[in-house]
Amino acid sequence: MVHPWPGYAAQKNHAASLARHEWVLSLDADEWLESEAEAEIRAVLSAPAHAAYAFRRLSAFSGGFVPHAWSPDRQVRLYRKEVARFGGGHVHESVRLDPGATVGRLASPLLHLTHRDVDAQVARLNDYSALASRTAFEAGERFRLGRTLFGPVAAFVKSYLIKAGMLDGMRGLIVAVNHAHYVFLKGAKLWDRRRPKDPEFERRVPKTSEDPDPGAPYSG
Repeated sequence: MVHPWPGYAAQKNHAASLARHEWVLSLDADEWLESEAEAEIRAVLSAPAHAAYAFRRLSAFSGGFVPHAWSPDRQVRLYRKEVARFGGGHVHESVRLDPGATVGRLASPLLHLTHRDVDAQVARLNDYSALASRTAFEAGERFRLGRTLFGPVAAFVKSYLIKAGMLDGMRGLIVAVNHAHYVFLKGAKLWDRRRPKDPEFERRVPKTSEDPDPGAPYSG
């Protein structure tokens, strides 16, 4: 079955709507569970105390796991489809529960192969920052110079120092620097969507069919 791509959250909700059972276990293509998780999930679902359950996600990057820089990373992946569904913008979707529904925690880790190498990480951050800026643009968010200047610094400090990414070695440093770059790109691309026209540029540079429309979605 092929379903036209409506976005991450909508696509996952469509897939869940086709499920025949009450509970849904949602995994991305780059996520997996170890064999021990099956017994824990079966035990929990035999007498569920919550409407959804979260895993601690352990992400890998460039041939190794990064337990600090990307922590804590709790992801709801097991849920009753009647009271929970994915929501969010064009990227970084997450499970949202109806009021009063509660979330439990599972001990089994959710393993995540984030990026196989630095090149793949940079390419994805470029795509994700475009989607994040599109979400901000469509929500009416204004470009803020202060956020673009200091947001990347705060992102690096949080990932590398507060979350102890330095304990992840070179991977932790690369993750922290690239996260800061991602935050900068989100702001820069939001500015790019809202930038005013430059009269001199408009007068001196001939228009072509390749000129981008600042308000249009990026191809990513």
